[in-house]
Amino acid sequence: MEVGHFNIVAIIQARLGSKRLPEKVLMPLPVDSKNTIISRIVGAIKNVEPINEIFLATSKDSKNDRLEGVCDQNKISCYRGSENDVLSRFYDIVKDTNFDYVLRFTADNPIIDQDFLNSFIQNHTDKNLDYSCSSGLPIGCNFEMIKSSAIIEAYNNTDNPFDKEHVTPYIKNNFSKKETYKYKTSKETANLRFTIDYASDYAFMSLMYSMLGPKEHYRLEDFLKLLSQKPWLKTINTGNIQKTKTENLEEEIDIALTITKELELNLLTNLLIDAQKKGDNL
Repeated sequence: MEVGHFNIVAIIQARLGSKRLPEKVLMPLPVDSKNTIISRIVGAIKNVEPINEIFLATSKDSKNDRLEGVCDQNKISCYRGSENDVLSRFYDIVKDTNFDYVLRFTADNPIIDQDFLNSFIQNHTDKNLDYSCSSGLPIGCNFEMIKSSAIIEAYNNTDNPFDKEHVTPYIKNNFSKKETYKYKTSKETANLRFTIDYASDYAFMSLMYSMLGPKEHYRLEDFLKLLSQKPWLKTINTGNIQKTKTENLEEEIDIALTITKELELNLLTNLLIDAQKKGDNL
C-alpha cells in the first residue's frame, strides 16, 4: 500500500524546563535568526508529504504555557498532559483519532533530512511494522515510528514508570514486528552530535546554520560537507556526554566504561571490568 493511504501524525515532545539549557526550544537558530529551534523542526516536518498532522505534546505545568503560542504561530496542534507519563500524552492523541502511525520527535533535534525520513517511512509502512527506529545518522537525526495500536496497547498494559516516561520501551520489548533501519554511513558520521543538550551544542549548531546561510531546505549532506571543509567545528561539542536510556546495570557499566577509558581513569576502568566479569552487583 502506498504511504499516502495511511494517516500519519508527527508528535514532537517538548518542554521548557531543561536543567542544562532552560527554554532551549525557543532559542533562535542561528543566534541572530527569527527562526527558533522548534520552528526549524516544524518547518522540516511540514515538508514531508506523508505526514498528515503535527502535534506538539507538552505537560500542563505552567512553565510550558508559552508553547501554546508557539503552536499557534506555527499552525500546529497542541496537546498538554502529564509531566512524567509521556506515554499517556501519545495515547491521548491517538486514542480517539484515525491515525495509523506516529512519528516521534523531540524538540532538541532540529536537523531533519526529509529524504532520509521519507525512505524510513516507506520502509515502515511497506512492512506494516509495529515499531521501527533508524541508526547510522548523527546523534539527534535518527527517527522512530510506531503503530498507533501499539501505543494504545502499551498504555493499557504497563504500569512501569520507565515505560511511561520513555514511551517506547514496552513496545520494543513486547512486539515482534520491529526493525532497526540502518543507513549506510561511517562510524564518524553516526557519532557526530547534532542534538542540543548543552550550551556548546547550541554554539556548534548555531555556527553551522550561520555558515551555511539561509536555505529553503537543509539537508544532512549540507552539514556534513561543511564539517569536511572545516573539521575544527567538530571540536566545539565533542566532549559532551549523550544521555542514554538504560534498563539494567550491565548497560550502565558499558556506558561508564566508555567514559572512564576516554578520561584514562584506569583504576576505575579496571574495577568496572572486574565487576562486569564477575557479575558483581557493585
